[in-house]
Amino acid sequence: MTVTVKAEHVYQEPVEVVAVTHLSKYPNEYDPNILSCAVLERKIDGDGQTYTKRVAAVRNVLPSIFRRVKSLQVDHFELQEESWYDRRLRKLSVRSHNISVSDWITMREASVYTPHQQNPNWTNFEQEGTITVHGLGRLGCLIEMFGKRCVMVFYIRDSIDSRNTIS
Repeated sequence: MTVTVKAEHVYQEPVEVVAVTHLSKYPNEYDPNILSCAVLERKIDGDGQTYTKRVAAVRNVLPSIFRRVKSLQVDHFELQEESWYDRRLRKLSVRSHNISVSDWITMREASVYTPHQQNPNWTNFEQEGTITVHGLGRLGCLIEMFGKRCVMVFYIRDSIDSRNTIS
């Protein structure tokens, strides 16, 4: 089974401000679950599009009942994020996936930040993510549902934190 999470939000700031904030916001005091974030690669192509690849260490928030699986008995997970920021089109595209525990869990996320249709000084945010647990039967289904709930809680908190970070 795969759990899908979709989210949308409108930031009352231009894409340029939201993009810079996204690319520099971790770690911060608003989200103690992001332990570190390292830029592995950053380059600008001939069209002025900026490509960035980062790896983040994220605290393992799984309850102990889920950590019965040896691979899940870790302090943190590692995620890789790739982003493409096109200043000319005013668009930031982001894709991320887990690096660690990928033998049991696959997490993928895709987000797009674009100018809002009614107000080009605002930013429309669209995100879709999936969580799939492999080979753990009912325990896997419970982990997927827990993951979906966490993603939604983190999304709501992150929306508030992003507004605080932008301000």
